Amino acid sequence: MTRTTVVLTAFLAILFSLTGVAYEASLDYVSGIAQLTSGCFPQGVLMRSTPKDGIDWPEAYENPLYGEIPFGDGLHPVMIDRYESRNGLYVDADLDGALEWYAWERILPDGSYVTSVPFRVQYANGDTSPYQAFVIWSVFTPTVVTYCRDSYRVGEIELEDGIYTIVVFDEDSDGSYDELDGGTMLLDADGDGELLLTSDSHEVFALADPFNLNGVVYQVTSVAPDGTRIEIGTSDTYVPPKPPLLVGYPAPGFSGVNAAGEALSMESLDGSVVVLDFWASWCGPCVSELPTLTEIHETFADDGVVVLGINLDRSESDFLDAIETYAIAYPQIYDSDAGAIGDLYRISGIPMTYVIDRNGTIVARGLRGDSLLAAVREAADEA
Repeated sequence: MTRTTVVLTAFLAILFSLTGVAYEASLDYVSGIAQLTSGCFPQGVLMRSTPKDGIDWPEAYENPLYGEIPFGDGLHPVMIDRYESRNGLYVDADLDGALEWYAWERILPDGSYVTSVPFRVQYANGDTSPYQAFVIWSVFTPTVVTYCRDSYRVGEIELEDGIYTIVVFDEDSDGSYDELDGGTMLLDADGDGELLLTSDSHEVFALADPFNLNGVVYQVTSVAPDGTRIEIGTSDTYVPPKPPLLVGYPAPGFSGVNAAGEALSMESLDGSVVVLDFWASWCGPCVSELPTLTEIHETFADDGVVVLGINLDRSESDFLDAIETYAIAYPQIYDSDAGAIGDLYRISGIPMTYVIDRNGTIVARGLRGDSLLAAVREAADEA
């Protein structure tokens, strides 16, 4: 170990001791990411008709294409043999110098061929690690092979108030987990034994961002390149906790000003059934739902039901014009397309509705039309 390394290590130890306590966990390899998410962030590699020298390419029938998929610190040779309907895929998945044939598992609706390949990724320190990845190729864009991670890392980490299941994804599909920017972590924050991976989940965290669990703020400090280890520390940077937005959980409270300039809050609606409608005038499906919301307002107002629109238009003038154009009579709060209420409810798509009972508990979410009417009727009938 050089003097520079010793000094740097000592400096980092002192720095970390000032910022908080360290928690570590070992993470195990799991292939088959579809059990958690169908989402994918594909990368692409350009295929060429001329083979690169120094690689033992298999014998091709006709019109082969050659390329290399970069994972970790290695380049994995890949060949597409375009012979009539054969379109064979050959990959050096473990960098042993030999390309093996892999059968396409299925054809996507757009005509693309796809299969999942078990790679063995090499890293700069000499370590190797398994890494499953989808390989995708289309006859319509033959000079590009796309690929996307089909594996992840999972383990348990003991933090200040308990043990949590933790999952780390290689979001950019480069075979390395140590780039915190852009990485994603799943944490069983509510301890129910299930991991919720949705756009508004309270259990999804960016690796680079601090996160709050039960009043303690943590920060991921490092992930091993091969994903076998994660280190988390406490942080002095405050961020609010992510409240669950699921049926059976309390609806997060907020306050705002309605279109008439009057203060309005969830607290002021205690004892009422509340229908929250996140919408914008530029959103066609949102506008299509306005008659349903008006019907709920007119039918159930005497039963203590309040419809409250949370508008996400890009300008307040658009919001006010929409109220007049569509003759909206129930209360509205303008939140803008980057407002605090939308952030609190982690809105990623609209329309989005929540039905909240008289005790402030979410009893339905994401409903429209007759399904929304039925949920409101049931909540209104509850004593």
